[in-house]
Amino acid sequence: MSRIGSLGFRHLKPLISEELIAEKVQKTAAQIKKDFQGEDLVIVMVLKGAICLVADLIRQLDVPLDLEIVQCESYGALGKSRGALTLIGVDRLRVHNRDVLIVDDIFDSGYTMATLVDTVKKLGPRSIKSCVLLYKKDVQKATEYRPDYVMFEIDNLFVVGYGLDYKEKYRGLAGVYTLEDS
Repeated sequence: MSRIGSLGFRHLKPLISEELIAEKVQKTAAQIKKDFQGEDLVIVMVLKGAICLVADLIRQLDVPLDLEIVQCESYGALGKSRGALTLIGVDRLRVHNRDVLIVDDIFDSGYTMATLVDTVKKLGPRSIKSCVLLYKKDVQKATEYRPDYVMFEIDNLFVVGYGLDYKEKYRGLAGVYTLEDS
């Protein structure tokens, strides 16, 4: 029985396979390594969704780096924005005069990433770039900002797996799936 079936998930449809994710992470890591060659890199991981991506990415990067974490909260039921964005942990970031790569799971309206980038810029990094696993291409954007590294562009679907969740479930799936109503 597949892992999905053994967990009782009946309404998941595969979107991006574990193998395709691994291939894209490897290619993106190679580009990031080239772009930040020999620099004092700090990866800022956005919890909780980026945990799988960051774990795989830093293994592929194989460069000295520091890992910092922040938490951004703005999502409600099935990915609907709740409005106000809460940033947790930004005040503890050690990024002054360093090269920063912010890594998040998904770029939806762009509000979260754009706000986080603007906030981190105020801390005086030498440079700042961003990386996302998924970019929703058919969603109205709240900003002109676009991530520097986008692994996959997807339609406006609600997705889970590879760190993305629905009510804290499905995060541990190796691929990305659409979560469909019954």
